[in-house]
Amino acid sequence: MTQMGLPVAMSDPPPTRERSGSDGRMANRWNKRNGKSPKVTLHPGPTGPAAEICADTGVASARKLRGGYYTPAEVAAFLAEWAIRGPCVHVLEPSAGDGEIVAAAASRLAERGHIIAVELYADEAEKARIRGGPQAAVINADFFAWFADTRPDGAFDAVLGNPPFIRYQDFPEEHRRIAFGLMHEEDLHPSRLTNAWLPFVTVATRALRIGGRLALVLPAELLQVSYSAELREYLTRKYSDLTVVTFRKLLFQGIQEETVLLLGVRGDSFGARMSFVELDGLDDLRLDRVNGNGRVNVDLDHAREKWTQYYLSPAELGLIRELEESDAFTRLGQLAQIDVGIVTGRNEFFVLTEQEAKSHGLLPWCVRLVGRSAQIPGLVLRPKEWQKLVEEGGKCFLLQLGNVDRDALPESALNYVRLGERAGYHRQYKCRLRLPRWWNVPSVWTPDAFLLRQIHDGPRVIDNRAGATCTDTIHRVRTVKGIDPAWLAAASLNSLTVAFAEIRGRSYGGGVLELEPTEAEGLPFPRLGAQYLAVDDLDACARRYGVRQTLREVDRVVLGAVGLSNRDIEVLRGIWRKLYERRISRKRR
Repeated sequence: MTQMGLPVAMSDPPPTRERSGSDGRMANRWNKRNGKSPKVTLHPGPTGPAAEICADTGVASARKLRGGYYTPAEVAAFLAEWAIRGPCVHVLEPSAGDGEIVAAAASRLAERGHIIAVELYADEAEKARIRGGPQAAVINADFFAWFADTRPDGAFDAVLGNPPFIRYQDFPEEHRRIAFGLMHEEDLHPSRLTNAWLPFVTVATRALRIGGRLALVLPAELLQVSYSAELREYLTRKYSDLTVVTFRKLLFQGIQEETVLLLGVRGDSFGARMSFVELDGLDDLRLDRVNGNGRVNVDLDHAREKWTQYYLSPAELGLIRELEESDAFTRLGQLAQIDVGIVTGRNEFFVLTEQEAKSHGLLPWCVRLVGRSAQIPGLVLRPKEWQKLVEEGGKCFLLQLGNVDRDALPESALNYVRLGERAGYHRQYKCRLRLPRWWNVPSVWTPDAFLLRQIHDGPRVIDNRAGATCTDTIHRVRTVKGIDPAWLAAASLNSLTVAFAEIRGRSYGGGVLELEPTEAEGLPFPRLGAQYLAVDDLDACARRYGVRQTLREVDRVVLGAVGLSNRDIEVLRGIWRKLYERRISRKRR
């Protein structure tokens, strides 16, 4: 990407809240000009249930709750170098954390340069204030409330940050309401599943002037999840240039979330010029490795196509689009209903070995279960294979006491329930929702087949001949009338479906591909020729030789039957191999 210098800085820093000392003087100049003197809301840290979670589970859980995995110094220095193009610019840091990015930005500014940094928690805000020095005004407040109050649209030359990765269920409602309101003003439509980082990106974009620079650390979900599709389209309209920097090695220790850097030059457009740069690790993170490199020549429909498709060549993308529209294939969801596995609320209590079930007198109330993908390595789960798992001490029984009152529970079951209550299991979130009959696990039924939720190689369907059910690490498959689960399993390992699985699913830093039920139901799936496949032979092939050889055997029958050329089949297999190897390389590092 071509470097773009920024114009001379504005004469005053952007608006912010009042603070005492040097921060207050900087803020007051703009507050007086704008007629604002809002109070600062102090946030000393998690309170209530949040504080209990942090106290019980330590620093790692506290970080998870707050979304705070702090920025490596090398990344902070790079973001500041890329985004700050002169010593007198005005910088916004919307999620200051411990001040690593604030310090990196301050090191590049002269006296007339200014940083406004916002941080929710008071202890972290104080660290950022100290590290930022005289150039930084650190505001201890919720970023969205601050922005909604001060309205500094277009006021900044650069926005740098590492927004908190807060899942929707941990996003405080008071903050969510304001954040979503700011997104609605941009004609965006967040849902209850929206993670907190999406409104951070939206509001950061609003804060930039035309020609200003955005430099953020974001989860790789930006590239691949459905709920960020609208944001991806928004970004391509709001920026003239966008660069995504990915890494083969994980940036943050202790989490399996892959992260990327999003670099953008603000400028309304009909479609940003896109660049994708893949680096090995932090040692390669330099301007000369990023600027002007990785320009892609593929035009995506951002409303429905994920940015992972930028890794495809124009020819590969063309074939994918052609097959997606082809009526030669059906969708997996037209052949079967995909549903999540059983959510017990506390597997430690409900998922048992045979010995555990017998010792507590619970075997009459147990159903057959598989709980890990490693327990179903092929395309078929047979009764004798399930029995072998039992004999090896596997947790292959699910306790289902049913929707009965406490006084109707048999003595052995009641004694076990009391053990669970002494351990506090009935206070766990999912169990608590089921009170007073917290022992009644919902939605227990036996599927016709399984589909792996977290996938190493390809999205195998497994014929369930053992009559077992599964926990939510595995999806349950119920075939529609007239569809044999054996041939559904046999046909599942084909190059068309596995290639689309890599495109439609999302990958994590540990090399795992995950498919949600709706994503799985949307996968193109062959139907012609599948009845001629011998599932037991293919099961043996998959166990002995792996996915690649099995793909060749299945492709020859089911993809050849609809007239796909050998060349097209090889292109599909190449797409799967490219995306699979990119994903799995993160597991090996």
